Amino acid sequence: MKKQKRKFVLAEASLDEINKQLKMNTLVIIILVVMLMLNATQFMRDYSLLYGALIAIMLFLLFIMAKSRTLLTMQKQTLIR
Repeated sequence: MKKQKRKFVLAEASLDEINKQLKMNTLVIIILVVMLMLNATQFMRDYSLLYGALIAIMLFLLFIMAKSRTLLTMQKQTLIR
């Protein structure tokens, strides 16, 4: 028998799965912030269009991660009640 991999669906997630996703989300946010800082220092040094574009992309991804974190915490609060 093949073992089917279960996808993460927020509406059907348990509290443990949400906590796991929150930890992964935190790790990704930390990585994005570090990369954003490195790109910002490189941009200040070189004034390159490439680093400016990378900064814009990192800010967009950080915004999306913050929104997903908000959704996860709201779902966690709903499950706790």
